Amino acid sequence: DKGSWVECLNNWAKTVITGRARLGGIPMGVICPETRSVECEDPADPANLDTETKLTQQAGQVWFPDSAYKTAQAIKDFNREELPLIIFANWRGFSGGMRGLFKSFFL
Repeated sequence: DKGSWVECLNNWAKTVITGRARLGGIPMGVICPETRSVECEDPADPANLDTETKLTQQAGQVWFPDSAYKTAQAIKDFNREELPLIIFANWRGFSGGMRGLFKSFFL
C-alpha cells in the first residue's frame, strides 16, 4: 500500500533490501536484491594504526556473505513476527572464494 514501506537493516549488506510493507492492508516482510552496484566501507582496524578504511564495490544482484546473513536475519525476524514474506528473487549469483569468506569471518 502506498506509503507503508519501511526499510530495516539498511546500514549494512546493501546488496539486499529488506523491509516491511502492507499489501491490501496485510502487513508483510519483503526481501529483494539491489540491482545496482554498491560501495561498501571496510573500516580500519582500531588496534592497528597502519590500516586504513577501504572502499570496495559490490555488484548488484549478487549474494555476498554479508547479504546472505542479512537475508537470513530478516527471514528470522519476519517469522518471529508471523509476517507473510515476499521474496523478489532476482539474484544472478553468489559470491564465493577465499577473499569474501576471509573478510566475513576473520576481519
